[in-house]
Amino acid sequence: LPDVVLYREKQQFADGVGNWVSDIQKHAMKIFPDMDAVCAEQSFCNFVLGTESVGYESLVESRKERRRKHTIPGKVVPPGSPQPHRWFSVRSDPDLRRMNLSYEDAEKFLRDVLRWPDTKDFRPSRATLDSLIVSMLECVPFHNLTLLTRERRPPTMDEIKQDMMSGIGGPCSVVNSFFATLLDVLGFGPNVYLLSCEINGRCDCHVAVLVQIKGLRYFVDVA
Repeated sequence: LPDVVLYREKQQFADGVGNWVSDIQKHAMKIFPDMDAVCAEQSFCNFVLGTESVGYESLVESRKERRRKHTIPGKVVPPGSPQPHRWFSVRSDPDLRRMNLSYEDAEKFLRDVLRWPDTKDFRPSRATLDSLIVSMLECVPFHNLTLLTRERRPPTMDEIKQDMMSGIGGPCSVVNSFFATLLDVLGFGPNVYLLSCEINGRCDCHVAVLVQIKGLRYFVDVA
């Protein structure tokens, strides 16, 4: 890094990216002017403080509602261990289907981003899965820079596809979501699942992938 960047005065994250924090707080006040009434209807209000937090939680809960039927009780694991909280089948996920990833796109990604010289004889197997994981970790960056350079919102499926096809990479929700879709397109489906993970008691704080090959399930995480 140049010295002008390395030694510049640091700011806390929220202050360093503009005044969107106060704008969000004002917006939340408009949506939830009566906090008592909102908390009486929403169970998650017992765990959050402030109008802004209620606004975030309401957005999250509205998206999760259609997926609650997929909840699978997890076995007891040591504290801190990644644990799948819910399983989402890639083929039945309407969001991932909107990525419109074709087999030709998948082959182009293997050649241009993962630098595979030949994809003609590709066959889904445990060995090719291992090779794909290694190539992803070597060639696709894991970062959150795209979250800072765009407006504060989840990335669209088109943005996820564009970032991955160009090799930019991104956070776990981008890289692993794309990788799960890629595996399904390459023939590892139908048993490819996107996992919402629990770590240190925090639910839905990480996205990973589960792949089933010949009856055996493999936890896959390339971000």
